[in-house]
Amino acid sequence: MTFERENIGYFIAFMLIGGILGSALGTLIAKLAPAASIVKADLTGAIGVNLEIVSFSIKLNIAAIVGIVAGIAIFRKL
Repeated sequence: MTFERENIGYFIAFMLIGGILGSALGTLIAKLAPAASIVKADLTGAIGVNLEIVSFSIKLNIAAIVGIVAGIAIFRKL
């Protein structure tokens, strides 16, 4: 796929899914090999929004960033 106006939704979806999967794999790696827990260490504090009804927060770690980069790479390959 290319970076066109109609593909921006797919691009964001690939980034989100990559970040979620990267974070999940980082957690799994940290549980299997405690010495590799650095991939799960938070790089930022909780960045979030609280709307009294719904709250949303994001914490970035190395595994999530690697997942986002992998999602972008897969998007560009398609």
